[in-house]
Amino acid sequence: MYEKFFIFWEDISLFIYAILKAFLPLPSLEVVLTPLCLAKPNQWLWYSILGGIGTSIGGCVGYYLAYAFGRKIVMHLVDENDLNKGEILFKQHGILAVFIGGITPIPDFILSYIAGFMKMPILSFLIADGGARFLRSVIITYCLKKFKEVVPMDNIGLIFSFIIVIWLIYRWYKKKEN
Repeated sequence: MYEKFFIFWEDISLFIYAILKAFLPLPSLEVVLTPLCLAKPNQWLWYSILGGIGTSIGGCVGYYLAYAFGRKIVMHLVDENDLNKGEILFKQHGILAVFIGGITPIPDFILSYIAGFMKMPILSFLIADGGARFLRSVIITYCLKKFKEVVPMDNIGLIFSFIIVIWLIYRWYKKKEN
């Protein structure tokens, strides 16, 4: 009886942490996923699903907070012309930015706030954010199951982020050159 009780609380704790982690500056979800997957490697997919759904829900909370209150706060800090330029840029590349933020070590909670603040369509946000967060959870939990050790996702994500930044700088340079 006690085993079922603790299994239930492990799952609930992961789910609640995933929700909170997605809109608050908490340590990465791997802090909870790692011990769970190492203790019960056969449940890796279940933990990925819980983590993915939880972080998507939490991302929506951050999105709606920024959607409702973000503009009022930022208008005191940023010029309206700069804000309009940022919105145009985010409309062009927002889906890619949210997806990359969800799988790399970029603090993903920031991107949910930016997406809400920039009025990104909710469906686009949900697909990019939920897909990226679920993909990251699957990669992490599968690697924990397969290799029985932590894969340095942050290092891989940093390399990936660095390549993307170089690519964006190159595109900007080529555009400016023309």
